[in-house]
Amino acid sequence: MRPRGPRDPGRGRAARLRAAPGRRADRAAGWPVSTGAESTRFRIQRLRYQDLPQVIAIERRAFPAPWSLAMFVLELSKTAGVCLGAWRSEEALAGYCICSRYDTIWHIMNISVDPVLHRRGVATAMLDDLFTRLPDPEAQFTLEVRQSNLPAIALYERYGFLIAGVRKRYYQDNGEDAYIMWRTAATLEGRLDDVPNAGPVQPTPGTVPPPGGRR
Repeated sequence: MRPRGPRDPGRGRAARLRAAPGRRADRAAGWPVSTGAESTRFRIQRLRYQDLPQVIAIERRAFPAPWSLAMFVLELSKTAGVCLGAWRSEEALAGYCICSRYDTIWHIMNISVDPVLHRRGVATAMLDDLFTRLPDPEAQFTLEVRQSNLPAIALYERYGFLIAGVRKRYYQDNGEDAYIMWRTAATLEGRLDDVPNAGPVQPTPGTVPPPGGRR
C-alpha cells in the first residue's frame, strides 16, 4: 500500500480526504469521548517544519502505513491549510491534525495521537482549536472514518458531523468500508440537505445506524 496525494473534492459526490489509501481522520482508533477539562492540558499551535521529526516519529509508531515526510512537507506548505500540533510540554508533541481546503470545503485529512497518550483528550483539544480558528458558520468540513471506529464516530458527532455516505472497501489494509461524514450548517441542526450528494446509509452489522436514526 503506497500513499497518494490529496484529490480534488470537486470531482463527484462527497469530498475525498485523499492523503493515503485507507488512511483517514479516524486514525487514532483509541479515541475516547473526552471532556473539555481534559483537553486543557495540551497546548495547541500550528506545526512548523522543525516539528516534523516528532510528527514522523508518532506517525511511524501509530500506523503500519505511515505518511512520508514529503507528504507532511506538502501539507505544511499550503497557505490555505491548517496544520496543528498538540504539545504536552514545551518540547514533547502529543499529536497533530492536518486540515486542507479544496475550493470552499475543508478536509480533515489526518488526526494522529501518540499511542501512549490515547484517552487523554488530545484529539478533542485539536478539534476545539481547529473550529475556533475556522469559525465561519457556513464552512463545510468533511472526513472519512472506518465504520468500526465507534469512538471516532462519536467524537465527530459531538462536533456536528453526520454520516452522509459510504465508500465501499475503502481501507486497503482489510477492505473495510468508510463512512463519509460532513459538518455543515445543516448537519449542526441534524439535517443533510446542504451536503453534496448525501444519500441513505445502510450500516454494517454491529456498527452504527444511519444518520436519520441518530439525531
